[in-house]
Amino acid sequence: MTTRRSWHPPRALVRALIAVFVLVLVGAVAVALAGQDWSVVAVVLARSDGGQIGLLLAGALLASTAGLGVGFLAWRVVLLELGPPVSGPRMLRVFFVGFLSKYVPGKIPGLIAMTKVATANGVTFGRWMGATALSMSLVILSGLTIGLLAGVHLLGTQVGWLVAAALLIVVVLVRPKLVNEGAYLLLRLLRRPDPAKAASARGVRLAVVVQSVSWLVTGLHLWLLAIAMGAEPVRSLGLCVGAFTLATTVGMLAIVIPDGIGVREAVLTAALTVVLPAPTAAVVALASRLVSTVSEVALGAVALGVAEVMIRRAPASIPAPVTGDT
Repeated sequence: MTTRRSWHPPRALVRALIAVFVLVLVGAVAVALAGQDWSVVAVVLARSDGGQIGLLLAGALLASTAGLGVGFLAWRVVLLELGPPVSGPRMLRVFFVGFLSKYVPGKIPGLIAMTKVATANGVTFGRWMGATALSMSLVILSGLTIGLLAGVHLLGTQVGWLVAAALLIVVVLVRPKLVNEGAYLLLRLLRRPDPAKAASARGVRLAVVVQSVSWLVTGLHLWLLAIAMGAEPVRSLGLCVGAFTLATTVGMLAIVIPDGIGVREAVLTAALTVVLPAPTAAVVALASRLVSTVSEVALGAVALGVAEVMIRRAPASIPAPVTGDT
């Protein structure tokens, strides 16, 4: 009886495909940056106090970058819950290659690349899919919850809105298994098997808290931009954090629209008219997209660069590529 041997592509072919994907990714990111409305920067800087406006813009970029970094930590919690340990540099590689792949046109090339990157770094396809489904559940859940804070400013300050804003988070913290069940439902809709290991109650709670912090920190960039354009700081804080979170989450749910372009700006502009004139609100919404894109690309590039250096300096830690869904 002969043993069936699996076919592995030549190393030269693999390297060539990696090089092509990297070039496509760099080109897609460059196109995304070039396609941003950079004119809004001049509009914002045209305010009376250029020095203060510059500081607010820098703070907005820092808040957006920091919020994304915290989001990576939430994803890290989920990934470690669903399988054996993975080194920090390799988690950076898997997360940020996947994150930047959203700029590549079409879903299939990014999915194929992510599958190869994950398995080459010790994460099975099944585990990666499970972590993605669970993370998306947490992101959407916490995003809709924190986004309700904008309703306090849009529809009044009734206590009921504050209770509603906290209700979903409280339910999940009390019954964390609900998040696992939601992730399993998403996997079944995608016709993928359930992950081999479920996230623990402690892990889900920690991921919810960290992801919520990520939303709160990231939303500060919109607040700083609104202040730069004349919004009253105290009144606009909760509105901006909630509006950004809600707008981004709604944009994610509009899966037929790449990165929620247009949907997010429409929601932001409508919400910001509470504290700014409509034309100014539109400028802030466009500036928010620009700041988010620049921070994503900058952090992704730095994180991947650091990961490559650390991995190359520790060749003994390189895992063998994994196969299967366990």
